[in-house]
Amino acid sequence: MNRDSRRAAVLSWVMLFFVTLIYFFANMQKVLVPGATFNEVQQLFRLDAASVTRLGAVFLYVYAAGQLIIGPLADRFSGIRVIIVGGIIFCAGSLLSGCTGSFALLCVSRFLTGMGAAAIYLSMVKEFSGVVGTSLPFWLGIATIIGYSGAITGTSPFVAGVEKFGYARMMFGTGVLTLLIYACFALTVSRMKVPSINSGVRISLNSYWSVLKIRHNLCNFGSSGINFGTYFALQSIIGKKFLEDFCHMSSHGAGAVMTATMVIAAVNGFIMANISRCCGNRRRPFLIGSSFGCLAGALMMFGAVVGDIHAPALAVSGIILLAVAGNVSPIYVALIRETNAENRFGTALSVGNCLAYAVTAVFGGVLGKLMDLYPHEVINGVNVYGRNSYLLVFGTLVPLIAVSAILALFLRESRGRNIADSVR
Repeated sequence: MNRDSRRAAVLSWVMLFFVTLIYFFANMQKVLVPGATFNEVQQLFRLDAASVTRLGAVFLYVYAAGQLIIGPLADRFSGIRVIIVGGIIFCAGSLLSGCTGSFALLCVSRFLTGMGAAAIYLSMVKEFSGVVGTSLPFWLGIATIIGYSGAITGTSPFVAGVEKFGYARMMFGTGVLTLLIYACFALTVSRMKVPSINSGVRISLNSYWSVLKIRHNLCNFGSSGINFGTYFALQSIIGKKFLEDFCHMSSHGAGAVMTATMVIAAVNGFIMANISRCCGNRRRPFLIGSSFGCLAGALMMFGAVVGDIHAPALAVSGIILLAVAGNVSPIYVALIRETNAENRFGTALSVGNCLAYAVTAVFGGVLGKLMDLYPHEVINGVNVYGRNSYLLVFGTLVPLIAVSAILALFLRESRGRNIADSVR
């Protein structure tokens, strides 16, 4: 390897490092509003539960819709170019999130943040794939740990910061840090040779149809999308609120539980990817186990509400099981890559990610409306929802996760090989 090649390799890894840090902040933004700041936002703007969860849904709907175009754009223009543009939008939205002048402005900030964040993950996967090749699950597992650390920081630590410095200062400070990291990324890219545009990749409805007409993709997208959507709806929207309202946990205690679930989720993806590699790159058992594990976790929380068991042990155990089972994304991404042609990998991943976050957004909006169907108490200015509200919530989630478990049974085993030619 000559000097120019070494320089290019070093710059590629530095670029990936800063992209992963941007992904850290993208994950943090996913859980900040309304997950970690549900009560603060509700009190500040005097909103009901449905309005607060819809605010979270704004981010997630935009994020989900963005996935549909980011994959093909990354295939055609490269992940680097997509992050350059998306990063600017993400930084603008992050900075505006600290403005509390009006609820409308907050909605605009969440729209921009979701739009910008949508550009990060798929583009990061695309760039990692080009640099590390067949070691993608391993390195993606490491990137996932770093990214999920952002969501961890956005739970209990961020709540403590809000209590000390205030909501607006913490949100604006997060935006400033995001901007500094993006500046480092842009400076690194300015010294790199950016990949040429792949004019052979066309962005059209046919590219999506080529992915959706494969039944295996539908089973994989549906199963993993429901699993992740259920877990993430609890993590980012109503999980902390449920523990406070039904289990009577303090804000710090509930935040600590949600922090723990993010730690588990981050580490679990990396561990599962390595166990998969040690087991001959098997994918199917892990994805089936993910679906049935999510079903068991949801049943535990549903059982706590049905049995009117307010002691946190059962509900917390269910949330932790969901965190373990609902986060096997490196294996999920690997199976998408191994069951689709290389030239539609980005498109396939974009469709799968769109479904996962669309499920989260729909869950967020619907669950908030279900919670408001029954009267709530107001304690110290905070709306507190009762048993009937959460019966509706978990009674809705359990049947959907059962569908996910059935879909997982139809997945094919790839053992690390590309089997796109034999998948229908």
